[in-house]
Amino acid sequence: SWPAFPTEPVTAPTKPKVSLAHIIAAARRDPSAAQGATTYKAEVLIVERALKAEGLLSSTYVDGSFGTKTIEAYARWQRSPAGGGYVGSAADGIPGSASLKRLAARHDFTVTA
Repeated sequence: SWPAFPTEPVTAPTKPKVSLAHIIAAARRDPSAAQGATTYKAEVLIVERALKAEGLLSSTYVDGSFGTKTIEAYARWQRSPAGGGYVGSAADGIPGSASLKRLAARHDFTVTA
């Protein structure tokens, strides 16, 4: 007997989405907010997990808050060749479209506006 074949088309799983505007808002708000404050926690966690996978952020700080440790890690990402090789004030730890899209491409998530 023949095996049963699926009758519905198989769709690829969708990639997680991160809004550039949300990530920038979190990077600007969270460091000066009360300890543990989170702005767009789910999206920040995606970015933090990618930074951890790059070896730039300790798992201790993968908490959904775009705090000072995440800012520092993101600045290191911006300065890295893979992140764009930015220098000076261009590597300020505040995500830009190009550097965030580079991180997304390496860690299988999508950046929206």
